[in-house]
Amino acid sequence: MKLSELSTDRALDVLCELTPYISNIASDEAMVSAVGKIVKPADDTNIYGAGLMLVERMGEIIPALLRAHRPDVYGILSVLNEKSVADIGVQPVRETIRQVREVFQDEDLLSFFRSSARQAQTVPSAASASSPTSA
Repeated sequence: MKLSELSTDRALDVLCELTPYISNIASDEAMVSAVGKIVKPADDTNIYGAGLMLVERMGEIIPALLRAHRPDVYGILSVLNEKSVADIGVQPVRETIRQVREVFQDEDLLSFFRSSARQAQTVPSAASASSPTSA
């Protein structure tokens, strides 16, 4: 289910329910390390070599995500598809793949979390006021 298809009230509830799962994944150093590596092929690498480098990267990301964060992935799919986590775990893998693809194609959902992440990285905290006793 796409975020934009929900009523405002339901969409806000969904965002609140998703946040802990996404936070668990985004705060995992192994995930950040695997996703954050730059894939930069050498100048003489052709498109096939670059593609293999990308496959190699996915070989790091997918196990980190699906082993360490399977409950988070199931939780995300559960919230977005209004199914129980148990139902997600036993449904045919084809359905799970379709649901994951839908999540990554939901621009409204992705842009919400992208903009939240950018804001968290760029907004400095306010400076603390001096204590009146420290003057």
